[in-house]
Amino acid sequence: MIPPLGKCLQLILSTFLLLMPFTGSASEKPPSTKEANDFQTISAEMRSRKLPLLLAFRAEYCGFCRQLENEYLIPMQQDQRYTERILIRSFTLGATETLTDFDGKKLEAETFTNRYSASLTPTLVFLDADGKEVAERLLGYSNPDFYGSYLESAIDAAYKAVNGKM
Repeated sequence: MIPPLGKCLQLILSTFLLLMPFTGSASEKPPSTKEANDFQTISAEMRSRKLPLLLAFRAEYCGFCRQLENEYLIPMQQDQRYTERILIRSFTLGATETLTDFDGKKLEAETFTNRYSASLTPTLVFLDADGKEVAERLLGYSNPDFYGSYLESAIDAAYKAVNGKM
């Protein structure tokens, strides 16, 4: 026996309403790393907290960038073991025209990107509060099996360099 049409619609509607809280809306933005464009402010935070900066150069079209963010950078931003050792920010290539440099001067984004030779994405650089590299950079994201170890080593080296513990 087929239930009346009203009962079917009621069942479909109630199922939809039950499931609705578990689905994200199309306008919700997925989590991402904090975007950087005012490096003077970031530098002040780095100095006060005695932390290096992990700056991830990324591109909107870069699938490896999203994978790196989702598997490492976003979880690290939410983990106290990392927030006490490093600031994590991203810089999206082509997303901004000018930015504030570490010394407070305005700078073209392309000039900033060229300074760090960040044409390949993702590129992770580890910087002190003056914008100088303090650990070996990580280029690309082609070997996820060992990436965590490389990333951990670079964070340790950057933290030690900033805190004078070489």
